[in-house]
Amino acid sequence: MGVLAPLVAVFLAFVVSGLIILVFITTYSLSDRDLQRLAEVGLPAELTAELGVMSDQVFPRREAFLDRVTEILGAEAAGVHGERLAETALTRENPIHVYGQIFKAALKDRNGWGNVLYRATPLIFTGLAVALAFQCGLFNIGGEGQMVMGGFALTWVGFTFAGLPWFIHLPLCILAAVLMGGVWGGIAGWLKASRGVHEVVTTIMLNWIAVALIQYLTMAYKPPESWIPHTYEVAKSAQLSRLWVYLNPLGIAFPKSNLLNTCVFIAMVVVVLVWFLLKKTKIGYEIRAVGHNPSAAECAGISVPRNTILAMALAGGLAGLVGVNQVLGYKHRFRYGVMEGLGFDGIGVAFIGRNSPFGVVLAALLFGILDQGGLAIDVSTHVPREIVMVLKATILIFVVLGTELTKRLLRRLQKREEARA
Repeated sequence: MGVLAPLVAVFLAFVVSGLIILVFITTYSLSDRDLQRLAEVGLPAELTAELGVMSDQVFPRREAFLDRVTEILGAEAAGVHGERLAETALTRENPIHVYGQIFKAALKDRNGWGNVLYRATPLIFTGLAVALAFQCGLFNIGGEGQMVMGGFALTWVGFTFAGLPWFIHLPLCILAAVLMGGVWGGIAGWLKASRGVHEVVTTIMLNWIAVALIQYLTMAYKPPESWIPHTYEVAKSAQLSRLWVYLNPLGIAFPKSNLLNTCVFIAMVVVVLVWFLLKKTKIGYEIRAVGHNPSAAECAGISVPRNTILAMALAGGLAGLVGVNQVLGYKHRFRYGVMEGLGFDGIGVAFIGRNSPFGVVLAALLFGILDQGGLAIDVSTHVPREIVMVLKATILIFVVLGTELTKRLLRRLQKREEARA
């Protein structure tokens, strides 16, 4: 059920979103073939000829189409034939074609794949931040704040200590991101452990405190000659290379414009480390024990407050790593716009990945495909790119429903077994 439930949820989400596309997304256009068919069913030839100027023009709304018909034919003729023309011109998008365009744009070539991996990389970090905290029974929705705190910290180190060699400077930037994100996450953990304040409340509040603070600091460190709200550029010794730098000399053609950088390898290492921590270490065992049953863990000598703070600090450190991809690998400056929303998207990634490190990777890839492919549908179809947001939300809804229904089903089966015994 662990693997099947997300797959079913994704399938159902595509079905529901397909129905939304089919029913609610319509356009109006008259092709030459439509005009010929109208002439065959009795539309006067002179009107058909006048409507020829509308051939292949697309109108997003029925009213706009009828206004254009009235403008061409006049109010009297439009009143007589307008309804028939609108029915003929009505066009519905084919959901299969729309999905095909999304996956084609994302996966058809190396450029698409590269951008999918680039978009998936920060979601792996924020997804892990939510998943690790959830293993301790904590709902960390503070990835947005932890992410921007860590991102600004590594940027500050990046442009402040410009004289360091790269093998010192780059790890120092990454360490700053982890520490600052960890501190921000640890605050929520400490409030939960010492004062009993629910982590959902504190992380939401800390998100907006972090965003407001970092936007102020961004303007404080903005180059005087720039009108864009970003900081000074990090030193070359702190910048990550794009993958084309290594692939093209090997004879593997990779576009220089592609944003994929070496942070993707850091993300894979972090995934393995988180899995190892949770499954193979005493710390991971204690975190999972507290998440499964805090009272039993306390009776076994495991400190619930200590592990609560530790889990939230580790989660914050993971979220802070987003800046490695977005700053060191892409913009080379801190700018909130290139990070905005990634912390909240990580919640969906963790849920779809069933809070498993490797499941998070697959869910992040799915979101990366949808985000990258969604850029193409505005051009190749008449469906707005916001349908990708609908898809993501629907997937998440079905995952949550599936999880709850599965729990209830297992509980009912267990009661039946106990009754038989």
